[in-house]
Amino acid sequence: MTNEKKLILIDSNALLHRAYHALPSLSDGKGEVVNAVYGFLLVLFKVLKEMKPDYVICSFDLPGPTFRDKEYAEYKAGRVKPPDEFYKQIPVVKDILHIFKIPIIEKQGFEADDIIGTMAKKSLEEIPTIKNIIVSGDLDTLQLVNHSTIVYTLRKGIKDTIIYDKEKVIQRYGLEPKQLADFKGLRGDPSDNIPGVPGIGEKTAALILKEFGTLENLYQKVEAENFSPEKFPFLRPRIIEKILKYKDQAFFSKFLGTIKRDVPLDFKLKENPWGTFDFKEISKVFEKFNFYSLLKRLPEIKESFPDSENQNQKNIQNSLL
Repeated sequence: MTNEKKLILIDSNALLHRAYHALPSLSDGKGEVVNAVYGFLLVLFKVLKEMKPDYVICSFDLPGPTFRDKEYAEYKAGRVKPPDEFYKQIPVVKDILHIFKIPIIEKQGFEADDIIGTMAKKSLEEIPTIKNIIVSGDLDTLQLVNHSTIVYTLRKGIKDTIIYDKEKVIQRYGLEPKQLADFKGLRGDPSDNIPGVPGIGEKTAALILKEFGTLENLYQKVEAENFSPEKFPFLRPRIIEKILKYKDQAFFSKFLGTIKRDVPLDFKLKENPWGTFDFKEISKVFEKFNFYSLLKRLPEIKESFPDSENQNQKNIQNSLL
């Protein structure tokens, strides 16, 4: 056994979206759709059992514009808005999290990813040796991966999961996690309507950053009088022209795609340990929603408490080396 502390940071909106679209319609005793709630809890149970955390935090997006929306009105434009039956499930999940005594952190003007990025940083200030496990339904938080942080995300549906450490990120993108914001600066991000540099796709963006490291270094080089483009075969004249023409847009896209790590938050991790809830109370809730399969799995939650035996301890420890 190790005394290493672990914090699970859940990107709740991303997880709920994935669960809602992955699972068929499921109703409670009153006919209300609860498939996103059920899927969210399935993933929560899975990650608790596997990771055996000392602390768990959930973050949500709040309604209303974020600082990104205020800077760029087209941010995330074009996304199909989920139906009301999806949004009705968010307060249900929050109520269940309150019963589990899992803290919910959210802040007007910021996205859940910004809260997670900030808490991953703040956790190290409280506990320098802590390991952060970010749980999400997408890959946006991969830029936060480092020696103390991994991302536990879903590949297909809600059962197929993968853990991204630094090596896994490099294997997927050919870039280090800290370069992924620069990657969005060049390539953009269609899912968030981040423009990037027109004409530069994933492969070219990765090649450029492998060579130059950052946007700042790229522009310092290509704007220099003695720049020799023939040394870089992948920088064809058309690409150089695009890079120079859309410089401001590239840096603005990087700004939009960078997760903040300095959101003003007043939260003490050590005051909110995982594993202090009332099992009878959560059992009643599961019965209310007809979550009988989860009710049978409640003993797994006890096994997830930090002071219990955990067969997967070595797995998580090794993935963070």
